Amino acid sequence: MNPISPAEMLSIQNDVALAACDKDCQIQRLPSNTPTNRGVPAGNYSTIATVKAAMTQPTSTHLENYAYAIEALATWLVKLPVGTDVKAGDHLVIDGQTLDVQVILDPHSYPGLLPLLASELKK
Repeated sequence: MNPISPAEMLSIQNDVALAACDKDCQIQRLPSNTPTNRGVPAGNYSTIATVKAAMTQPTSTHLENYAYAIEALATWLVKLPVGTDVKAGDHLVIDGQTLDVQVILDPHSYPGLLPLLASELKK
């Protein structure tokens, strides 16, 4: 069995993203300036990219394994194209709803999409 070449993998990832990602998603991040005296980054979230995304309900295993991060928040399994610049703490705006990225579920041997868990913002 021959491994998948990088060119084939890129083609597969592009095809999967086109087929599965049906929602517009703005990725927002705080500026990387000096934190405030409380250690919290200062500033406002701003859009760093707009990509297509897919959303599904997380599995019970996701919820159990990451309960420490998501607590009792409404959480989604969001999938973005591989290579998307996204980090824990970023915000995703999808269908008018703002979600907080909790956990990036990576790496995978042959990733088709980049999965992550994102939760409703605490009010």
